[in-house]
Amino acid sequence: MRRLGIMWVLALALIAASAGCGDDDGTATTAASSTTAAPTTSTTAPTTTTAATTTTSTTTTSTTTTTTTTTLPEDLHPVAGLSWADMFPPPGATATYRVTTYAGETLDLPGTFEEGVEWRGGTWDRFVIGTPEPGNEAMAVYYDRSEPWVFAVKGDEVFTAATAGGPEMVEMFATPLGFDTMGMPDTPFEGETEITLEFAGGGGMTVGVTYLLEVAALGEDVEVAAGTLGPTVQLRATIGGAFMNGGTFSLDMWLHPEQFLVKMTDGPAFRTLELLTPWQ
Repeated sequence: MRRLGIMWVLALALIAASAGCGDDDGTATTAASSTTAAPTTSTTAPTTTTAATTTTSTTTTSTTTTTTTTTLPEDLHPVAGLSWADMFPPPGATATYRVTTYAGETLDLPGTFEEGVEWRGGTWDRFVIGTPEPGNEAMAVYYDRSEPWVFAVKGDEVFTAATAGGPEMVEMFATPLGFDTMGMPDTPFEGETEITLEFAGGGGMTVGVTYLLEVAALGEDVEVAAGTLGPTVQLRATIGGAFMNGGTFSLDMWLHPEQFLVKMTDGPAFRTLELLTPWQ
């Protein structure tokens, strides 16, 4: 079963690792102190000699230190140094992906980010590839990102051209599953929970599922339909548990610091997925 729509969202946090970060250092300077001596004066009369008198004056320059306070964003990642809010395209931003379906068809589909979408009794952000309506090839992932660097994933929908009555399949958590990404990329993410599956035509189940997300490569270029992009983060996601009947299944994702998801193999809805035209 090649379904892992909820995992791609977690991968966005790893973009920060390939973007890099830097620090600016400020240096304070102070003025040096100086002293000035007055010249010696003497007076001479024809019959009286007067000893010379010497007077010394000292000038002191005070030192002033200026301190500059910089207010950092509250959503700054402690390692990557990037703002959580800057990790996502603005609502309405678009791109195009070239996909290969599991039926072997190659399609060019639009991608977009949306906010405030009503779904399953809540309001969520949504990432979409394709048109998420019956009779189309598409996927839609629903999540909440209000807590910095934590993805609270509600679920996803997979649509196919062969299914006219609704999504071919829905994956959903009763309580959104929060993926905390503070420890990545050094520490793999591991999670275990239950997920509910719903299928076209009725029927479904709730089963246990495990997740493992780890960095397979960091900083390499990747060739996609849009050209050569880099640096990227390559992630390998492995799912198991009762969801996979005791076995495991893995997929790979490539993330770019500016173009987000640029490639995926064996992902939700599509066998392959590559960025064709950049996000704008």
